[in-house]
Amino acid sequence: MDSADRALLNEIQKQFPIDVHPYKVLGQIVGTTEEDAFLRIQKLRREGIIRRLGGVFDSRKLGYFSTLCTAKVPEEKIPALAKLINKIPGITHNYVRNHDYNVWFTLIARSEEAAEQIIHKIRKDLDISEVYNLPATHLFKINVNFDFSDEEDTQEEPLISAENGDQAVTHSGSRQPYDLTHDDVALIQIIQGDLPDSSTPFTVLAERLNWTVEKLISRAKSLLEAKVLRRFGAVLRHQKAGFVANSMGVWQVEPARAEEVGKIMAQFKEVSHCYERPTLPDWPYNVFTMIHGKTIEDCDEVMKRISQATGVTEYSMLFSTAELKKSSMQYFLEEESF
Repeated sequence: MDSADRALLNEIQKQFPIDVHPYKVLGQIVGTTEEDAFLRIQKLRREGIIRRLGGVFDSRKLGYFSTLCTAKVPEEKIPALAKLINKIPGITHNYVRNHDYNVWFTLIARSEEAAEQIIHKIRKDLDISEVYNLPATHLFKINVNFDFSDEEDTQEEPLISAENGDQAVTHSGSRQPYDLTHDDVALIQIIQGDLPDSSTPFTVLAERLNWTVEKLISRAKSLLEAKVLRRFGAVLRHQKAGFVANSMGVWQVEPARAEEVGKIMAQFKEVSHCYERPTLPDWPYNVFTMIHGKTIEDCDEVMKRISQATGVTEYSMLFSTAELKKSSMQYFLEEESF
């Protein structure tokens, strides 16, 4: 990748322009032509660096319940677990990590009750009792953006950069669902997929809905303003982009300091996710950070800097040893049974 590719990747992770001519807008931002911006992004898509160009939604504002689950799974049962989870549309990510709690998966369902039913089925079908639901009690940051700045332009100080473009702040876990219209649902169903390979992709999507492109752009921007649509942009394959190490950094924080500490952790640009979650009798960690780096040593160095900045010294790093599933949630399209 050259400097123009890196500039485009930095920009479209934050926000791909919702415009009749988005590549013209991107070209103007990074200093190239519409055609060049289009061709470069198509190349990055073909190479697999860009996994998806599309909408990233706040599941709770869509009326869904989302959570992180963990389990202690005997090694011989992991293939059966992977097979079962692959059938569950609401489980989007599933990893084996280097800990006694060795399986970690994200689950999105129509309700908390529906999520518990899925967890119960996993316990029952695999005869595993230790499968736990760890829903976020506070959200400090969601910002899966990788920094492709030229080396001389990188900043050594932590950055505050929330996915929706605002500063990373604390949100409660009780965000109310947005009052979606029939048109909103139709739009969500189509922009949650991958953007068409066209220099005017929103025109293509509007034609599929039998809408004018102006209507589609207006409705999409309304969802963005309401923060139902967190962002419209690129989701990357971080390994192909050079960020081959990622650690789930977990921290044992005094509950009274969780909000203070979470806000500090959220300022680090290497941290893509930061949440407070429940503990378990043998899992004392209540603040979670996802950290991305080019090496394991990078991740370790970030953890040390976070520890120094917060004064939190009890922490652990969990690295993935296997990726069992990685997909995007399909809202209002998922199957009701599996």
